[in-house]
Amino acid sequence: MSEIPIVQPESRKQSANAPAAKQVRLNLVYIDVWAAVKLSSLVAVAVAITVFLVVMLSWLLLNTVGVIGALEGIVGDILGDGGGAVLALLSFGQVTLLAFVGALINMVSLTVLGSLSAVLYNAIARLTGGLTVGFTNN
Repeated sequence: MSEIPIVQPESRKQSANAPAAKQVRLNLVYIDVWAAVKLSSLVAVAVAITVFLVVMLSWLLLNTVGVIGALEGIVGDILGDGGGAVLALLSFGQVTLLAFVGALINMVSLTVLGSLSAVLYNAIARLTGGLTVGFTNN
């Protein structure tokens, strides 16, 4: 009887000859505030555009289905002639304006929150030495 040779796959041969992966541990001790402001403002713009589009598409969907018309009828029945101010809030132009103002407020608040987070992290990192992050080189 002859022995069957054991053949290793190519990936095992290469990994056996390859040097071990180098691991590095670094401390994140500082976040540049200006970089945090730029990144948070870009994220805030993306969130604001998304919120604005979701509100507009939701209104268009609800109007197409007839929910807005039914809601106007219910408000008109309950409030009578005094419901005109409430019904004006359900118009497309008013919903667009409110969505735009909400998106602007959201954008400003997220940008400020991002910059304050960077300042707060820098202050905490001075006290604690920062966050330890591990990296490996494959």
